[in-house]
Amino acid sequence: MKIVMLNAATLPIYRDELTQLLVEANQQGRSAGFPYAIEQKDAEDSFNYLRHALAQNKRLLWIARDEKGVMGTVQLNLTQPADSPHEAEINTLLVCTRARRRGVGRLLIRELEHTAQNLRCTVLSSDMQSGSEAEAFYRAQGYRCAAFKAESDRYSRKNEVVYYKRLTAFTCSSPPLF
Repeated sequence: MKIVMLNAATLPIYRDELTQLLVEANQQGRSAGFPYAIEQKDAEDSFNYLRHALAQNKRLLWIARDEKGVMGTVQLNLTQPADSPHEAEINTLLVCTRARRRGVGRLLIRELEHTAQNLRCTVLSSDMQSGSEAEAFYRAQGYRCAAFKAESDRYSRKNEVVYYKRLTAFTCSSPPLF
């Protein structure tokens, strides 16, 4: 298995596989923030829209892949309010059925956290449905549940609970991304 960060130029290469992953997750009730049954076209459109955000370094996107193709993905939303410049939001962590319970999600999150530290992020968060499998996963990765106000416009999906993690002090071990 290999974890790869995509950019605006490489996203189209994997768009079809990412689209299938998103449709599969939605059909299985792992909605990834989509409150309705997402169709192929809607999933494609979401990745087409994402390409612009990647080009402007507003989002980062990783995939996990093996010889059979894309197994998982995760995004880091770097657009935060001016009063919280060192915070970032985790979006759309998905792992395909054939790869679940094999550590794919954990490896994607670790890569995301490492990059976030290098970008000087000190807090990561993600909102999710209360009682979902995602809650147990994030707790196992060291995230804690925080109070969440439904009227807040801060989180993209407006789900019921927010999990956050404070990252350790900045230590750069990689070349700058931007």
